[in-house]
Amino acid sequence: MRLTPLMLVILLAGTAAAGDYGLVPDDDYLHAQIKEPVFALVFALVEADSLGTWTRAEVESFAESWGRTSDFPLDHLVAIRREVAAPQHQVERRGYVCNRTITIEMDSTRLDMPMPYSILGYHPGALSFGSPLVLREWRLGEVELQVRGDDGSYRQTVTGLTIFQVVSGWAILDVDRWLDKLLGRNLDDASTLAFSTCRADGRIMGVGTNVGRTGRSIYGELDFRRGTVINHGRPLARAVSAAARPFSLPDSGDRLETWQDYGDTDH
Repeated sequence: MRLTPLMLVILLAGTAAAGDYGLVPDDDYLHAQIKEPVFALVFALVEADSLGTWTRAEVESFAESWGRTSDFPLDHLVAIRREVAAPQHQVERRGYVCNRTITIEMDSTRLDMPMPYSILGYHPGALSFGSPLVLREWRLGEVELQVRGDDGSYRQTVTGLTIFQVVSGWAILDVDRWLDKLLGRNLDDASTLAFSTCRADGRIMGVGTNVGRTGRSIYGELDFRRGTVINHGRPLARAVSAAARPFSLPDSGDRLETWQDYGDTDH
């Protein structure tokens, strides 16, 4: 019997509790929606609430089963861990308790790679990762959002809303200087405060909540199916970013915290 990606996730995890969280209905849906194997793996973990450690070899095995080449440098990956946060490290905000963490460990404390996704038709610079990259996983589930569109505002329900808040390390887009000057405020260096995903309008969507070097708020929508970034996103992406904001701020309250850590390393 051929193992499907979700079955692989459950078997490779030491524990798993499959449920109906609402992000991934089934394998076929996930495969139709997500091009990148690493995203597919993480979303399958979230849906199954699987806990454990996935080594580089196991992630590469998953990517092979996915049938699509990863845009991320898996040859530098050590492991991906999804764990229950110790009670003293569990955090409460807006009535939600975060008790899951995801850690992505690379083989160096800093890894730079070309931007794999296009923005406005360009691949605009480099992505830098600080390792280990530790994410709080806020599981909000089904949420009704206030969406403000060109024709007024309306309410829309999304399911499986999950916010991955960066609490250690960094994920930073360093835009090429010539392109930064050419496009001005349409494109800027961005440090990720959080990355959100949910299911809405028949698809899985991703939204980055970011901060520029001077504190400017930046958000962008990632089209998982095409591997492109929609620079300002749809009205729904703006609503998801707004919903994620209370779960994105560092504990220190300093939005520029990751920029300081990034600046302390050698370029």
